[in-house]
Amino acid sequence: MLFNKPTQTKINIIDSIMGSGKTSWAIQFMKNAPSYQKFMYITPFKGEVERVINSVASNFRQPEIDDRNNTKLDDLKSLIANGENIVSTHSLFRSINSEVIDLLDMENYTLILDEVMDVIEQVNISQDDLKMLTKNEVIEVNKKGVVNWKQPDYKKGYFEKLRNLSNSGNLMMYEDKNNQPIAVYWTFPVDTFKCFENVYILTYMFDGQIQRAYFDLFGQKYEYRSVLKVGSEYKLAPYVSYKDEDRSHLKELINIYYLSARDKKDMNKMGNKAGYFSVSDLKKKTKSTQTKKVIKDNAYNYYYNKCKVPSAEVMWTTFKEFEANLTPIGLKDKFVIVNARATNEYQHKSTCIYLANIYMNPLTTHFFKKQGVEVNIDLYALSELLQWLFRSRVRKGQPINVYIPSKRMRTLLEQYLNNEI
Repeated sequence: MLFNKPTQTKINIIDSIMGSGKTSWAIQFMKNAPSYQKFMYITPFKGEVERVINSVASNFRQPEIDDRNNTKLDDLKSLIANGENIVSTHSLFRSINSEVIDLLDMENYTLILDEVMDVIEQVNISQDDLKMLTKNEVIEVNKKGVVNWKQPDYKKGYFEKLRNLSNSGNLMMYEDKNNQPIAVYWTFPVDTFKCFENVYILTYMFDGQIQRAYFDLFGQKYEYRSVLKVGSEYKLAPYVSYKDEDRSHLKELINIYYLSARDKKDMNKMGNKAGYFSVSDLKKKTKSTQTKKVIKDNAYNYYYNKCKVPSAEVMWTTFKEFEANLTPIGLKDKFVIVNARATNEYQHKSTCIYLANIYMNPLTTHFFKKQGVEVNIDLYALSELLQWLFRSRVRKGQPINVYIPSKRMRTLLEQYLNNEI
């Protein structure tokens, strides 16, 4: 009997809070699978690649650069062609091209994607250039917003990258209400997900993620599941929404800094407006030597005097471009990137300093909205904050101290802990 390949790969969103056992379930699933089942496990960090290989089995391979200077992408193609079980990073997976997609389509792989990935990215090109290219009919935009390159004779030059992205079918335009070009976006080839037998995405609060909006944009159906630990085993279970969680234990564990009667100074005051500590705000603040000093001194005062913990127990963050300007005294090597996720490297940290206010790029928000896809910018910000906080020891059920001068981000965390979100 012949079976037709389903037109829609089953995409399973394993949506459970950090530390609930999503990765443990995935490792158990791969270890117990029949030998004929082939896996591709994709994780954000190379360190996690090694951990997964050591936890699963020796027959899992990671793409490497070989002695003939073949790239990791070349090796990935060879591993797929040979039907190997594969573990790799988000970075390599994002570089997948049509040849890799064709190879995957010939095989029967199951994809496990540890945490959502960057599936959409604004291309660095000016509005004037976009207007010029459109006006001169070098590019055109179809009804779905996809950009097509119309000049086959163009071989090499300034717009070569734009042409290649356009010819791959992965370039989309955002236009204003007058159909004037504003920005173009690279989108991860959605056909990649269609090449797998099954897809499992391990994350939390998927509703607030850009990848959810991306799936909705391309009409990809997905189903939510949760993870439960039953005895020593992890099992998939019917979805329990984050809205229905009991977070009372987290409220006891997460000690947020507030002004006390003994304080001479309110260290939260510097973030009391909605936009404070956003990228645009920090661009202004970091131009002032005195403003930088206040921010750094408050962070130092918090962990050294308020919490009285050694720097080894501290993790802090801001947007990468401001790291050098805002590093508090004693915390030069204690920086953890603001979008950190899917790593256990910092689970000994007891004190967290969060000098950021997360907003989705407004152009990206408008791009999705024009395509009929809604995004929740507050839920997005909250999910990013929670992912970062759960790199600390709170993921092990141990208490943490948290300093978040941004009133907006602090309020979102308070609402989350009170089950108001």
